[in-house]
Amino acid sequence: MTKRMHCVLAAFGLGVWMLVAQSAVAQQAEQAYAAGNEQLAQGDLRAALQSYARAVQADRSNQQYAQQFLLVRQVLLLHQAIETETDAQRWKQSAQALRTFYASRGMHKQALSVDEAVFARDKSANAAIQLAESRLALNEHSAAAEALSGLTPELATPGARALLAIALARQGKQDEARQVAGQVTVSDDAGPGTLYLVARMHGAMGDDKTAISSLQRCFEAVPPSRLDDLKLHARTCPDFASLSATPVFAAALQTASKVAESACSGGSSCGSCPMRSQCASGGQ
Repeated sequence: MTKRMHCVLAAFGLGVWMLVAQSAVAQQAEQAYAAGNEQLAQGDLRAALQSYARAVQADRSNQQYAQQFLLVRQVLLLHQAIETETDAQRWKQSAQALRTFYASRGMHKQALSVDEAVFARDKSANAAIQLAESRLALNEHSAAAEALSGLTPELATPGARALLAIALARQGKQDEARQVAGQVTVSDDAGPGTLYLVARMHGAMGDDKTAISSLQRCFEAVPPSRLDDLKLHARTCPDFASLSATPVFAAALQTASKVAESACSGGSSCGSCPMRSQCASGGQ
């Protein structure tokens, strides 16, 4: 065998070795990232951060790994902020951002913990609604109703009353739910957050026609950038379970927005927005 052939074979072997090594490193990164996702879903943020760090170290070219690492690190900083922050407004903003993170990922137990802390400081309608939403997501319907029933008359907004009716309906207390629903009045300038709760209220009580009309009105009032997420929520919302397979519900999901895009609607958090109470998410 010639010297040239030896060199070719050596180069080939080195190339194969490098490919195998790169594949092994990529696999290690994927495994670390998958472990981080599982730990995050379980609420173990510190373990998730360590796993994401290993994924980043193994594959620094993967932007998804880096972004997830930075996101979880920021969430841990938010936890630290709500434990140490002394300024009330900054504390509320940090808590809202943390709650948004958990709720958007279906981590309802963790969101509930934040909601309870917020409600302990702020007995507002919005705080009560967020607390009740987390409890409903955990099937704690009675506790959700309790949080909303305790609101003073001046804080019992149409949205809060609608959610109270939903909590009662989910417990099978249809008469009580209808009594509360009878107190819900929706103004012409009601925001999409209120309209969505009202649509859910009517869906939970079997008033399909009003549920559909309220849902369409809600979709028309939602900024385009948030419409798809809201429609996705509607598809899986248990309050629309009796409607989800019907043609009228499918038609309602085709409703287009009739409002101009908000300059801030592409943001990551509504915590500090003065218009958050009128947002489709209710500031969540």
